[in-house]
Amino acid sequence: MINDWVADERIDGTYAQHCCRDAINHVPEDLRDYSSIVEDINAACRREVIRTPQSRGSGVPPATSPRAKGKTTARTEPKRGLFKVAFDKIGPRNADSVPLPLLILAGLALLLIAGGAVGLVTHRVRGRRLTPPGP
Repeated sequence: MINDWVADERIDGTYAQHCCRDAINHVPEDLRDYSSIVEDINAACRREVIRTPQSRGSGVPPATSPRAKGKTTARTEPKRGLFKVAFDKIGPRNADSVPLPLLILAGLALLLIAGGAVGLVTHRVRGRRLTPPGP
């Protein structure tokens, strides 16, 4: 089970309940601390309990699943929202690119600084016009 999970971070095969317990007991500490392997193994065990007819007391041996034969079934992803799609298209592609919100904030800061400078210049120009010439 651990090797199955390490291959693609999914458990695709069908395993007995004792294999689940053994796999949880033998998970390396680094995988236990920094990944979701234990939760994934527990979820796979729960799926097998629900899927296995023997667990319901029918006495019928379980049919081999397509995943156990090596065939993979296509996973359908949930439909993504409009904003999620838009942000994925305009967002950064890798960790080295500058994030879009940072660019927006920098542009806004430049506009505010420019607005303050225009206000300061107009205040000084008006102050010179209103000051009467000296004697």
